Amino acid sequence: METSSCWYTIVNPEAGGRRGHKDWPKIEFLLNEMGVSFQHALTQRKYHAVELAVSAIRQGFRKIIVVGGDGTLNEVINGIFIQKICNPSDITIGVIGVGTGNDWQRTFSLPSNYKGKILAIKKGRTILQDIGKADFFEARIKQSRYFANAAGVGFDAKVAMATNRLKESGRRGKILYFFSLLKTLYHYRSTMAKISIDGHELSGKIFSATLGIGKYNGGGMLQVPNALPDDGLFDITIINKIRRINVLRNFFKLYNGSILKHPRIFGYQGKSITVSSKPPLSLEADGESLGTSPFTFSIVPQSIRVIVGADFTSVDNPIGKIFN
Repeated sequence: METSSCWYTIVNPEAGGRRGHKDWPKIEFLLNEMGVSFQHALTQRKYHAVELAVSAIRQGFRKIIVVGGDGTLNEVINGIFIQKICNPSDITIGVIGVGTGNDWQRTFSLPSNYKGKILAIKKGRTILQDIGKADFFEARIKQSRYFANAAGVGFDAKVAMATNRLKESGRRGKILYFFSLLKTLYHYRSTMAKISIDGHELSGKIFSATLGIGKYNGGGMLQVPNALPDDGLFDITIINKIRRINVLRNFFKLYNGSILKHPRIFGYQGKSITVSSKPPLSLEADGESLGTSPFTFSIVPQSIRVIVGADFTSVDNPIGKIFN
């Protein structure tokens, strides 16, 4: 099959409280002005970006721009991994973030303005980043989902679920996450769980667990501050049973990268993680609410090519490579 040198652009008009709809004409103008050859399609429903990504690859596209948030990127990643036409590493992804959190792009030092993001796409600096795979249960049926940035178990997942419900009811804005966090914190209880990290067994009551490929989640939180996106490992932060007042007093540590200094919080690394619990724990991946435990997480190392910013470096990772 002949492949296209043109970019296929998947636009989510609902991203960022319909910021995708409002800002797409400006982004489209800049893409044309800066000489980016592209075709585009707008998503019309949930999971439509999965279908559009598969369709684009079937048509011969190997370069995809995502105009949306972390959830839109997640759908595109899943489309790339479920198709059987080419290897996922043959695909290059550029992201023009218009979502509420845009956590994925923070790790890769992409500019905050649209022109800077498009310039990064034009320059074409890329790395092969890791992708995570989560196996979980939904209505007692085993399901799988790939993710590009982070997955959250327990409290994180409940906050994401509450936030997504508010979004689905038509409410918008970054304040939704904090409102959901405080509301969830009032009712939430830690859960007895067994966690295996590359065969190392842990057990006890946990408040939450975060698995990171990228450093950021929850709109700029550094729950996995040492994560590297191309080292072939998850960074895992486990918060053991903790009092509500302790969470509130240490909330700032979620943003300044010092979370692992807390005596109830521990950091690990691994390639294969399993989680079982009673009662079942909830799961979110890239901010999208999924199913319940038991979970199995596996890493797919350096499996998809992504555009990175001019200031991004893999210098801390000896196996990482940046391509110009």
